[in-house]
Amino acid sequence: MDEVEKYVALERTRTLSEKLELAVKIAAVLIGIYEILFIFNFTYSIYDVVARLGYKISLLRLDFQDKQGEAFVLAMILVIAFLRYPIRDKEKYLKSVQFYDWILIALSLASMFYMFYRFPTYMVFYDVNTYDVIFGLIAIAVVLEATRRTVGWILPAIVLVFLAYGIRDTMFNWNRFVQYLYLDQGIFGIPFYVMTIYVFAFVFFGAFLLRIGVSDYITRFMISLFGPRQGGPAKAAVVSSGLMGTVSGSSVANVLTTGTFTIPLMKKAGYPSETAGAVEPVASTGGQLMPPIMGAAAFIMAQFLGVPYNKLIIAAILPALIYYAGVYIFIDLETKRLGLKGLSRDSFTQLSYFIRKLYILLPIAVITIALVWGIAPHIAAISSLGIAIWVAWISKDEIPGDEKIYVPFVVMAILLMFSGRELSHITAPLLLLLALALIALAFTKRIEFNEKLYISLLFIAFAAFCKFLGLRKEAILLMSGVFGIVFSILIGRVSKTEVGKKMSFATYESMIDAGITSTSVMLAAASAGLIQGVLTMTGLVTSLGYKLIDLTGGYLMLLLIMAMIFSLILGMGVPTTANYVITSLVAAPAVFNAVAGNAVYDALVPGTATATALLAAHFFVFYFGILADLTPPVALAAYAGSALAGSDFWKTAKNSVKYALAGYIGPYIYFTHPEMFLITVQNWDLFMILKVLYYFLASLLVMYMLAVAITGHFGRPLRKEFKAIIGLLGVSGATLHVIPIALGAGALLGLRIYNSRLRGETVEEY
Repeated sequence: MDEVEKYVALERTRTLSEKLELAVKIAAVLIGIYEILFIFNFTYSIYDVVARLGYKISLLRLDFQDKQGEAFVLAMILVIAFLRYPIRDKEKYLKSVQFYDWILIALSLASMFYMFYRFPTYMVFYDVNTYDVIFGLIAIAVVLEATRRTVGWILPAIVLVFLAYGIRDTMFNWNRFVQYLYLDQGIFGIPFYVMTIYVFAFVFFGAFLLRIGVSDYITRFMISLFGPRQGGPAKAAVVSSGLMGTVSGSSVANVLTTGTFTIPLMKKAGYPSETAGAVEPVASTGGQLMPPIMGAAAFIMAQFLGVPYNKLIIAAILPALIYYAGVYIFIDLETKRLGLKGLSRDSFTQLSYFIRKLYILLPIAVITIALVWGIAPHIAAISSLGIAIWVAWISKDEIPGDEKIYVPFVVMAILLMFSGRELSHITAPLLLLLALALIALAFTKRIEFNEKLYISLLFIAFAAFCKFLGLRKEAILLMSGVFGIVFSILIGRVSKTEVGKKMSFATYESMIDAGITSTSVMLAAASAGLIQGVLTMTGLVTSLGYKLIDLTGGYLMLLLIMAMIFSLILGMGVPTTANYVITSLVAAPAVFNAVAGNAVYDALVPGTATATALLAAHFFVFYFGILADLTPPVALAAYAGSALAGSDFWKTAKNSVKYALAGYIGPYIYFTHPEMFLITVQNWDLFMILKVLYYFLASLLVMYMLAVAITGHFGRPLRKEFKAIIGLLGVSGATLHVIPIALGAGALLGLRIYNSRLRGETVEEY
């Protein structure tokens, strides 16, 4: 892991004393507590419960405005940043906190809590005074310095260029400058708003799943499933990283999580280091494209476009499937070219063990269903956290109890909890019956009186209580997650087993992990908000878009290529979130304007006020911003993979780009065939279903042809002219026109027949 941190430069943080480490933990926990109480409106849910019981506690109605909450969260983030990250990556700065760090912490707290105090008054009078200017400039300065420490100097440097332009454009009107970038938008604009409202809940959810071993379960399950097959470890890496992407939404984090298992196994199976080190980053990077939990930028996209997140994840389904299918095809052909075999079944845990534990994935299934149903993303994440806590306790083999008995109770309770309150008169008694049935099983010795029983009874009794009160479904789901945290801590404290005691700390530690790991992404969002603020304040967002159109002569394909290059270059130096904010404001509108007037692109996405072209353009830049993690010369994910594999970085990065070809070509296909986003279809009929199905299958065939041409293998090694023909058909087939698709399918079929005739002969290549 030290090598990974050295090469990837993920973060070299200070070694803090116990007291300072405690301060970091307190700041992280305070973020979680504030988020739960006020941003997720948990206090109002409790007030509603108490009011229905005949009591009204006014204190529970205490509420703060969104920007006040953002200011509090950012204050804690800045404290964590200045304590953990030194001013320079030198040994002497890593050993202790310097005096100027304390000054920066004091300035951070002052500027953020001034905003917390000032904002309600500002919203009434909408005036700007001298103190606003002073604290606003301090806030901008500390955010940029904290961002520089956590994500590097490139993003702050870009922000400074935009700020300089903004200052000049306002003619040094500091009141207007600070009003827009501190009080109105800027730091606390849409990017940071989305981070605090939505993304933190998913980071917390992912951190808990990581703590209780869900990521480890997924990886080991996929290795056990695919390992004995030809090229099994590599295919396991593709599938497990795709599944893990639904939790973490971070390419480098995925590499470091699943790669520690899969990369050594790939090398053991015979893959060259440069191949093993490339497969994992490619699969992990796709995690940010994979619904239901995509990268943080996807939540910002939903906010920018005004498209509900549940629609956005539907739009991402086919592109994500094509991406992973493309990676899988490449790996399969590469495996056959290398002549590798699977590993012995004895090398892995029995598959039956993982099948028996399949219910561990229930929280991921629940969050997927909740998001698709349209439940608010942060509510879906917190409710799934409660279910994750429940199944985590049940899954512990160290605690006696047949999990096969408990799982049906969990499933039935979840179904009843998700029912509407119009059915409360039915669901409440049914939940009570479930609780009584569990107690009866305990008295008949079918299950034991232990932690598994107690956590189940608490969850079921709580759900029954809420149903009896007739609470809304969203309120019940939110409170089930929050009280699940409380239940786990309480039962863990009284548990007599070691695993039970560990579970009591898992949630607490997850909250700390969430606060610490979200530091860099939240600061990147705050900095990106400054760029967004300048672009909109000055009108630069419009002029840059038109200049981009003029530069390309309005030619769509050239404009798309320019947008791709812009996104990739920008993504090499800044995090995905900031990359998307900039490209979506500059490149996406230019692409949108280039197709204005076309009936297909001008049509609104059903149920929204968003044009199809705008959705397609945003997805286009979103994809390439993420693929920057694989694109040399920076390629952070490829650095992580090469460090774990001990391989040459450039060869690894070259392979990464090759295996991720579906990601580089796919956005062009989706933009020119927007029906593949599904939510853009105006009317579903048999013709449209067949049309979308053809597009999907044709895209897969294109990826297959390109993989054959690049690997040069199709049953046997291919001659150069055959590779050229298949490659040319693959590139032309990206138009999805029926002629090149048909010719490509025919060429592959012809090669397959020719290959079968050569079978049994000694042929080097054909």
